[in-house]
This record gives sequence, structure tokens and C-alpha cells, in this order.
Amino acid sequence: MGTQPIEPRRRIRPLDDLTVRRIAAGEVIERPASVVKELLENSLDAGARQVDVRIEEGGLASIEVSDDGAGIPPEDFPELFQRHRTSKLASGEDLSAVRTLGFRGEALASIAAVARVRVTSRAAGEGEARHLTVEGGNRSPVRSEARGTGTTVRVEALFGQTPARRKFLRSAAPEALRIHQVLDRAYLAHPTLDLRFLSDGELRFRYAAHSTLPEAAAELLPSAFVESAFPFRGSVGPGAWVEGLASGPTYSRGNADGIFLSVNGRPFSSRPLQEALRWAYRERLPRGRYPVVILSLTLDPERLDVNVHPTKREVRFQHEAELREALGALLHGALSDQPRPHDPPFPRSPSPGLPPAGPAQTAMAPAPPPAPSRSFVPPLAGFDTTPPPSEPPHGEVLPGRNGLPSVRLLGQIGRLYLVAEDVDGSGALVLFDAHAASERLLYERLKAGRPPSQQRLLLPRELPVPPALLTVWEAHADGLAAQGFDAERFGRDRLRLRAVPAPFGRAVAAESLSALLEELSAEGSATGADRLGEAWLKTAACHLAIRAGDKLDLPEMRRLLDELYALPENFTCPHGRPISVRVSRERLDRWFHRP
Repeated sequence: MGTQPIEPRRRIRPLDDLTVRRIAAGEVIERPASVVKELLENSLDAGARQVDVRIEEGGLASIEVSDDGAGIPPEDFPELFQRHRTSKLASGEDLSAVRTLGFRGEALASIAAVARVRVTSRAAGEGEARHLTVEGGNRSPVRSEARGTGTTVRVEALFGQTPARRKFLRSAAPEALRIHQVLDRAYLAHPTLDLRFLSDGELRFRYAAHSTLPEAAAELLPSAFVESAFPFRGSVGPGAWVEGLASGPTYSRGNADGIFLSVNGRPFSSRPLQEALRWAYRERLPRGRYPVVILSLTLDPERLDVNVHPTKREVRFQHEAELREALGALLHGALSDQPRPHDPPFPRSPSPGLPPAGPAQTAMAPAPPPAPSRSFVPPLAGFDTTPPPSEPPHGEVLPGRNGLPSVRLLGQIGRLYLVAEDVDGSGALVLFDAHAASERLLYERLKAGRPPSQQRLLLPRELPVPPALLTVWEAHADGLAAQGFDAERFGRDRLRLRAVPAPFGRAVAAESLSALLEELSAEGSATGADRLGEAWLKTAACHLAIRAGDKLDLPEMRRLLDELYALPENFTCPHGRPISVRVSRERLDRWFHRP
């Protein structure tokens, strides 16, 4: 076995200043969204009330942030683009009580180390603006220029001089989505800000200034959230106050992207606080669903450390456990005051191809035929659909195969779990999750088959979609159309859906498009056709599978297990949840205190 030759030891020597700045920039500037975040924070610290963000090619070609803030005084221009220069800290003691969003003095220097940067700014009370450009460490002379009070920073050719970093970035559409998400979070933390986002010359979204959080939320989030949302506020400890807006139990998402946290106006992420919010909904939302919560925390800066992460993405709290507990209890109490819906929060549409009937439709529509017993896959052409006897004998044994035991099927409990007895003589109990089993079967059939067929809707369906997910849809419109979705943008926060996929002849619910967009967004909006197909297969299989509450007769249970046992991969659903659980006789005896 060969070994690599050992290179001679090199002498320790200092790095040149440009290399040092590029290494430091790598900690702060990860992608175009990082640039937008840093420049927007500077605008907010300058007291800006209106900010325009313009990007080209997802920010890879150019980023421009323009504001009406206080501007940069002429005497400060020589300090621009120098490392560790800031107007926001006076001494090291200020780090224990940071009151501004930016404070390290690294943003402009880091950006200038990996891009060409041009700054134009006019301070309040000055007769003209100043202009300065930096590229590759070289500074242009400061020039005069016409501009109103405020600052414009234009960044071009990001990572142009560091191609190793650039090649790891995604294409333009996913990078634009990340910028959109940064702006969403900044706006919900500062709803009085008038913010415009333009991409490739087109106005993508206008975040209008509002005096209240519900008004701002209505600008950004679907009307279904606004209709279900309720406000909450209260003390969560000494010197700590929280207020926000939370979704009722009739509205939720499939991931945590709808949880917007800010502290003292600073958007941040925190898994412990997210878990506290999910705990508050433990009695209202099923497993795998997440609430939508906009939470603004006001805290004494001395109880907060914002200097934990180079990008200031994370923060550290004093007495975090107490804060987490108080926050969860406050939201749980506010949620308890909301009326419980009479219907389940996620009803299944009786006909995915039809919109819900209104009063006039109900009066005119003929009575629907009795719904047949639902099988996990509809009968295919040529299949004998003659119903078997309703109560076949219980003694027939299903032989073990592909790692699953030989069992005798007994029945169904809770209209979800299949109950069987292990026939190896051990007396063990075997339970099968009918939803997980049918989801795995459908996933494998979709994976092995052709693209699904398409079913036209009798009437177009308007589907509420958050603006950020509309960006995901635009990035994947061609791939989604190939999968069977015929949709077009309709208004600010809606898609008009004309057709849906129909694998095996069964049309998926229109809401599966929203679920698929959420899944693509959670995965960073990967653009490859393989990734789209994988996400679609999992989502389609989940929406077509047996649901809790679907009653199966014994022949349907047997058919489900017959096909499950034939699969080599039969232990989990596509999302990783177990399909079967075996409870030994010994454990049953212990439960009943038998010797």
C-alpha cells in the first residue's frame, strides 16, 4: 500500500493582507444572501425607513442595496473597507450589551475581499454624496456624486476572484430564494420598513410598511394563515417581553420554515425555542406538522450574546431553559383560549377534482353515489372487482418473507393499525401501520413506473401559496408540469391550478402541490430533476396512501400485506417511519404482571 511523500516542512510566515481578508470573508459571506443580510442590517442601523434590494442572476452577477438612512459622513470614507472599523461600538465593554444589528466592522471589508464593491452615500446635512469603489484590494479615489440622503452599495462579480467558493453555490433561482427568505425574516422583525425586492429587473415583491404585525403578516403570508391566526403577548421572565402572531390549529406546515424568530429586532434561529413552540401545539397538531409563528422577543441586551456565530445567525440567552419553558407555557395558554374546530384540522377532500361546494352548488348538485370501500391502490384494468366475502376466515397464515415474520391477520384497530399474531409459537403481537405500509408500496410503484397521468379539474382551483414558495414554484415550473401539475401564478399569493397528477388513475389532492413546494424549500430548492422526482414521489405516495380513519375489510388488509411482504425494502415508509412493530409475549406478560 503506497503512501504520499511527506513534503518538506515550510517556514512559518505571515499571510499577505488580501489572503487574510479572503479567509475572514469566508466566515461572514457564505453566499449572496449573506451579502444582502449584512447590507440590510447596516441600512436598518442607519435608521432607514425605505430599502430597495436589486439582484441579477440570483445575486451572483450583482447585488444592490439602496436606503434612505442617515448616510456616511465624508470624514468616515477613508475608514470604509478596512477591517474591524465600526461606528457601533465604542469599547470592548459594549460587546456585553450590543444594541445594533451590525457591530463587528467586518461586513464591507469581507464583501470587498471577494467582490467588486461600489459605495455611494450622502450624509444628512451634506450638500453632495461621496462615491468610492474597491476591487481586489485597490481603492479608487473618493469622488462626488449626486444622490439624496442615504446609502447605495452595489456588489458585482461575487466570488469572482475565489472560484473555488463560487462553484459550490447553487444556480440563480435557489440563491434568489435564499435572499427572499432573508428579506421575509427581516421584514417580519421590522414591519414598519418599506422594502422592495427586484430580481433581474422585475419587481418580485413589495413589503409595504405597516404599523402592526398582523397587517405585515397579511402582506407576506397566505390568507388562510391570517384567518386562523391569533395574537399573543406577555412577560417571559425578568426584563423579557414577547409578542407575536401564531396560527390556529386549522393551519400548519410540513416543516419549521414558518417559524420566524427575532430578538430586539434581530432575526435568529434557535432549535430549543422552536421545540418550545411545537410543545405548545402538542395537543392540537399531529406529528410531523409545524405551526406558523411570528415571535418578537424584547430582552435586556446584557442577557443576550449575539457574538456566538460569525454570521450572527445564532444567539445565546442567559437562563435559556427558563426562557424556553416560559415561552412554551405562554403560547400554550394563548392557544388554549382558541376554540377547537369541530372537524379534524386536515380533512380529506371527497373529490380532489372539484372545489368545495358552496350553498348554491349544494342545492343543485345531485346526490353523490355511495363511496366504495377505499383500497390503497384502485383496481387496474382487467382486475376482477367482484367483492370477496366480507368476513373471510381468520386462520389463514401469511408466510414470512423479506425479514417480516409469518403472521395470522386478526383485524384493524383505530382505523389505522393492522393487528396480527406471530405464528412461530412465541405468542408475539405484530402491529402494522396501514398508512406507512401503503405509502411505501405506492412510492415503489411510482418509482418503478412511468410519469403519472394527469386529471383536469372541472373548475380551476385557486391555491394559496406564500410568496417565498411561489419563488420555488417558478424555479421548478417545468419539472412540476412534467409531473402533471398545470398551474399558473394568479395574484400576489395564489396559484391557479387546472390539472393535477393522477398516478394509478387516482388524482392527488390539490394541496399536494403546496406540500411538494414546502419539501423542495426545506431541501434548499435543489434544481436537479432527480431531486424533484424524489421529493415528488414521496409527497405523492403520502397523499395517495391510506389515512387514519380509512376502514379496511380483511381482504383489503390481506392484499396490503401481501404486496408489502413482496418488497425487499419493507421496514419503513419513504420518510423513515417504521411500518411494523413486534411486541414479544414476555413484554405482554410484564405489562399484565404475569409471572
